[in-house]
Amino acid sequence: MSRPLTPDDLYALTWIEDPRISPDGTRIAFVRLEIDREGYESKRSIWTIPAAGGAPRQFTAGPKDSAPRWSPDGRTVAFLRAPAGEVKPKNKEEREQGVGRPQLWLIPADGGEARQLTHLRHGAGAAVWSPDGKTILFSARTGEPDDAEAEDAALASKSLPKVRTISELWNKLDGVGYIYELRAHLFTVPAEGGEPNEPKQLTDGDWDDGEPAWSPDGARIAFTSDRSAERWRWPAAQVWTVDAHGGEPRRLIDEALGSSAPSWSPDGKTVAFLGQPRRGEFGHTDLYVVAADGEPGGATMLTQDFVPVCDDRCIDDQRDHAPIHLEWSPDSRAIYFLGSLRGTTHVYAAKPEGGLLPRRVTEGDRHVYAFSLDRAGHTLALGVSDPAIPGDLYAQSLGENGANGQQGGEQGGEQGPRRLTNLNESLLSEVELARQEEFTFTGSDGWELQGWVMRPPRAKAAELAPAVLEIHGGPAYMYGCTFFLEFQLLAAKGYAVIFSNPRGGTGYGRTFTHAVTGDWGNKDYQDIMAGLDAAIARGGIDANRLGVAGGSYGGYMTNWIVGHTDRFKAAVTMRCVSNFATMFGMSDIGWGLAVDEWQAAPWEDLNKLMDRSPITYVANIHTPLLILHSDNDLRCPLGEAQQLFSALKYLGRQTKLVVFEGQSHGLSRGGHPRSRVLRLKEIENWFEKYIPVG
Repeated sequence: MSRPLTPDDLYALTWIEDPRISPDGTRIAFVRLEIDREGYESKRSIWTIPAAGGAPRQFTAGPKDSAPRWSPDGRTVAFLRAPAGEVKPKNKEEREQGVGRPQLWLIPADGGEARQLTHLRHGAGAAVWSPDGKTILFSARTGEPDDAEAEDAALASKSLPKVRTISELWNKLDGVGYIYELRAHLFTVPAEGGEPNEPKQLTDGDWDDGEPAWSPDGARIAFTSDRSAERWRWPAAQVWTVDAHGGEPRRLIDEALGSSAPSWSPDGKTVAFLGQPRRGEFGHTDLYVVAADGEPGGATMLTQDFVPVCDDRCIDDQRDHAPIHLEWSPDSRAIYFLGSLRGTTHVYAAKPEGGLLPRRVTEGDRHVYAFSLDRAGHTLALGVSDPAIPGDLYAQSLGENGANGQQGGEQGGEQGPRRLTNLNESLLSEVELARQEEFTFTGSDGWELQGWVMRPPRAKAAELAPAVLEIHGGPAYMYGCTFFLEFQLLAAKGYAVIFSNPRGGTGYGRTFTHAVTGDWGNKDYQDIMAGLDAAIARGGIDANRLGVAGGSYGGYMTNWIVGHTDRFKAAVTMRCVSNFATMFGMSDIGWGLAVDEWQAAPWEDLNKLMDRSPITYVANIHTPLLILHSDNDLRCPLGEAQQLFSALKYLGRQTKLVVFEGQSHGLSRGGHPRSRVLRLKEIENWFEKYIPVG
């Protein structure tokens, strides 16, 4: 007999990350993530599995191994390894050797002892093999800390409070911390090892260089870097190339365009990349190509009339979004990428010369969150989730036509994906999961919008269930066909969960995404409430027992809703925005949010910012409000929660503030396991207190 899902079941879940298929298409290396319940520690190890199916085999011991990358001949796998626990250098020599930092390691593909390849002070990034397999390219941080004396004191187990001297506007990044001290640059190192084996630094300067990619002949390297005068004010990297031996880099695209994921065509003539304007159009990413030898500014957009966003923008609470990348067919006639459309994320293929819209390669109501392609272009390795699968490994054959970059209809020759793993079979066989019901409804301006209801799995047809309205963050993301533990837990408790994609989200075209610019709390609010009404109209929901919850932008909207209606019996706001004026100077992106989104700095038009700030309407909040926030959240700083809590307590309202120490904005997806579980329990308990199911 099945049992209800509980927050503690998070400890029993296992996930797959970063699937990488071998060059010959016969094996897939992937990262297996699981949680050590006793130590409350996330553990990662690398496993392999035959692409045709079979038993997975543990390849590295872990517990902090990641980023597996096959050598071109398939005989060796490079990966990143960090030590278990918190390891700190004991002296300057250990510090220079990068003790405690992630370093590059190599291991024979058929098994054997792993050997360490780098010993860099600040650690190394993921490996990129040269076409001949002799050299490994990577990005790594360089530079000295702001307060060297304080860092030296730590080597002697002394503690000195650091003094920071900050001179740039963009100086911190959520999930990372302060970023003004060190700079990332490109390095190469011989793959064979031996002594001496010091990496060679290829780039330098007061900017960050990353996402390197070899040209097919191994002569040049494409990478991203923002070397413009605007880089510390409106950061946006461009595509550059540099000789493989170093030298003066050459910029390929205009500085008005931000880019990521550069990838060379196999014929060496073209570099594909993902991009969006530096200013004013955040959220909708497009696919571009540029001639590898062309003049700067000559990039061509391939997805002007393409509705999906060229990125994985499907939100869940199982994983952080993986770094995006592109893959080419071997004949240079197709570019493969992840695209998000109407609640699904799939692999798409685009023709580099344009003319036809990209075609979808994978199918179904699912969330493809990672992929890789073998060298012949025959087989895809896929990381897949859906409402009943937290994340498993699949393989899909593209056939001969797929390898040749064919487009359209049945020409691709694809076969359905083959499931290779079922990592959570034991747990999921014990519990009863809720199913998603998709519906469409009419929002503001008569727009047709998409939503879902997840009903309690044990609900009786004649019963009216209380419901929780969930609102996604971003706003330039989307809810969809993926596993969402928080939703499943609420359903297991007896709540219906209602969620939708209002304007401002992604997956419905660029006009849809940009429709909330300077207009938060207006038509998006109307869309969300229209989705709620449409879900209630479908039946089975008690309209008098409603809750509302959301995080980030969803936290903003939760605050806005309870300040404008008393319709809800309880609310939970997470990592929220409450005051656009204070966000300007405190958030890692606050000035951009104010100026690009609202066209107003606080001293220029404070009224505009405050008019759409939930804190302005705090006296109208009578709904019991639980506030969940992380003290290391640099995206929506803790002060956003504190001022809301203080105002509500001063007014004598029902509220509680729960602060998660040492956690960042992404707590729900990648935070400390115990903090994630306690967060889920707080949500459950709050709704049970104010909206009892029985």
